[in-house]
Amino acid sequence: MVSTSSRIKLFAPASHAAGAMTDDASRPRPAKIPPRRRPPGRPRRDEAGSTHRTRELLLDAAIKLFAHHGYDPVTTGAVAEAAGLSQSMVHYHFGSKSNLWEQAIRRMMKRRGALFRAAARDLAGLGPLDKLKALIRRLIEANARNPDFVRIAVHEGTVRSPRLTWLVENYFAAGYHVFDDVVREAIAAKAIPDLPVHDVTNVITSAASLTFGLKAMVEDIYDIDLRDPVRIASFADTVIRIIFDGILKAPASAPQAQPNATRRPSRRARRPNEEGKR
Repeated sequence: MVSTSSRIKLFAPASHAAGAMTDDASRPRPAKIPPRRRPPGRPRRDEAGSTHRTRELLLDAAIKLFAHHGYDPVTTGAVAEAAGLSQSMVHYHFGSKSNLWEQAIRRMMKRRGALFRAAARDLAGLGPLDKLKALIRRLIEANARNPDFVRIAVHEGTVRSPRLTWLVENYFAAGYHVFDDVVREAIAAKAIPDLPVHDVTNVITSAASLTFGLKAMVEDIYDIDLRDPVRIASFADTVIRIIFDGILKAPASAPQAQPNATRRPSRRARRPNEEGKR
């Protein structure tokens, strides 16, 4: 460690230094002071912001990859590459692929919660049928804006696994039960037939979801954009119409005879009079 007096001598003018040499090449250089290390604790604001942004990039990349490929084919290296970061960043922030998947799902569901608001206060004052229609419309809107949820649900819902159990316990069951409760209410009010509740809920949620899980195929077949707000509203209207009114066109009622209309007698009825005239 360089002493204070030595530091003064090193930075003093050459004429004041005892025995100083006039040759610049031989003049002593200032001592290098090691940089001061930041004490442990919370990172600085700029570091914290950078860390948060890095996590977001990794999570968003993970959501896309897990939605498109499922869990098994995706590697932490692929996630890092998609995010434009090094693989070490994945392990630094999340430790393991399974934890990365869980945190990615939490981020996706937090966003979905903002899209699909099914709070009781939003449905207050509505009858059971209007509640069902409102829930269907919101579910379709949420799936249209966040199709990655449907794709991940399809990937994970095909085979039983610890990930599926976690999803059901933390997210899926609660969403289905919202529909179950309103279906029971509609049955109790005799607004819909007394059908198995789980069947009704499955029909509704499947109709409102699977189209967006097959988004690429449907768009290629029909040359449409399922993200278009007009298209989303049209699809919601159609699903609601078919579920509640049926797809068959109502038969036209038979025309009724006018009460005062003059009916021409049949040929058989006229025959006796005609014979009498003869």
